[in-house]
Amino acid sequence: MAWQQSSPGSRPPSFYSSLDEETAAEFVRVGNRKAMPAGESLFIQQSPHSHSFVIQSGLIRTFYVSEAGREVTLGYWGTGDIVGGPSLFGGGPHVWSAIANRRSEVIAISGADLKKLAQANSKVMNWIVNMLEFKLRWLSVLFQIHGTERVHDRLAKLLLMMGDLYGEEVDGEVVIRYQITQTDLASLVGASRQWTNKALTRLRDEGVIGMDGPRILLRDSKALRNIFEQPG
Repeated sequence: MAWQQSSPGSRPPSFYSSLDEETAAEFVRVGNRKAMPAGESLFIQQSPHSHSFVIQSGLIRTFYVSEAGREVTLGYWGTGDIVGGPSLFGGGPHVWSAIANRRSEVIAISGADLKKLAQANSKVMNWIVNMLEFKLRWLSVLFQIHGTERVHDRLAKLLLMMGDLYGEEVDGEVVIRYQITQTDLASLVGASRQWTNKALTRLRDEGVIGMDGPRILLRDSKALRNIFEQPG
């Protein structure tokens, strides 16, 4: 499965575009608004699953920590996304952790309340199904990236995905609007920071990407696609 740039479903279904104002207000009524300073945890791997979190603003990072202590970033989620799955209706432990990457505001909603809303409103249920479908596709592509032999190819595919998810077109270039560290890029592609830095430098030297301070610019999305579709 190749990640299709600018294809339908290349961005997660937003809480705000999927639900009407009355339904969105119901989430606010039954949930709890929380302000999260940068660095604060929403939930921790293996802790009991009680709530999910609709992101009102900011940026949330989800990650997994192996028994050996290796941390793997799974994704970044912004305004309109929900984190806390896969057990959105509660029950069992969390299978990964989530932390506020910058100051964020969320609505914490219990699994029982979310289930009631989904059972009573087909729009909520459809949003949840579409959102889970997107996240499954995202994780599936990450798994495929880790199975790609060259770090250069892995990084090209990841950057194209991130351009779709977080990109904004400015003067013919796609700007990834969030600052993603090289450590997190390395985690996402399953490589060392050293190899990831070499791959970034090579892509920049090829003129495929650029840097605007801490942000990455995608200067030639077609070239990025050609790299991982025709490796070697």
